[in-house]
Amino acid sequence: MDSILNLIRKMRRKNKIKREMNDNERKIRDNRKRIELIENLFEYLKPNMSYNYIIDLLNNMKYDYEDRVDDHIIKNAELGKERREINRLIKDILKNKKINITQINKAIKIS
Repeated sequence: MDSILNLIRKMRRKNKIKREMNDNERKIRDNRKRIELIENLFEYLKPNMSYNYIIDLLNNMKYDYEDRVDDHIIKNAELGKERREINRLIKDILKNKKINITQINKAIKIS
C-alpha cells in the first residue's frame, strides 16, 4: 500500500513540475512577445504622428488583446468541462471495479 501511495505522490509531483515548467515557458514566451511589441512600437511610431493617432493605435491593440483573452477564457472553460467529465468517468469506472490499480499503472506507463 505504501508503494502505491508513494507512486501516486511521485506521479502528482511529476505532473506539478510539468505544469510549473509549462507556466514558466508561457511567461518567457509572453515576455518575449512584449519585448517584440515594444520594439515594433519604436519602429512604427514616428515624430510626425499625432497624439490622437497614437492613442487610436494603442486602443485598437488593446481591443485585439482583450478579444484574445476572451477567446482563451472560453477555451479554458471548455477544457475544464471536458476534464470534469473525464474525472467523473474515471471515478465511475473505479467505483464499479471494472479496472484495478495494476491495470491503471500499466496504462500510465510512468516515465
